[in-house]
Amino acid sequence: MIQFTQVSLQRGTQFLLEEADLTIFEGQKVGLIGANGAGKSSLFAMIKGELHADTGEVILPGQRRIAFMAQEVEETQRSALDYCLDGDDKLKRSKKISLRRKLMVTITLTQFG
Repeated sequence: MIQFTQVSLQRGTQFLLEEADLTIFEGQKVGLIGANGAGKSSLFAMIKGELHADTGEVILPGQRRIAFMAQEVEETQRSALDYCLDGDDKLKRSKKISLRRKLMVTITLTQFG
């Protein structure tokens, strides 16, 4: 489980997070969208342990793998969906993604870059 309790993160005079509470349970998959400068990369840096909250508590799982996709990646011929699925061996092995769902995810990825 990943848990943020009353977490604040400030850059200069701007609060990226202010007394935020968040719980992500094991097995959940979470997507994060937001405007440039909203704090998405900073939030992931906290989850990866590269950045620390100014206040509050961040609880991260021990002995667990947290997958993420870098903001900048090398050019590839693979679709964005296939590139992301490469990071989830269990999902990739199960092959339970229907064509309709695959199309929906591809459209969503296209819409958000």
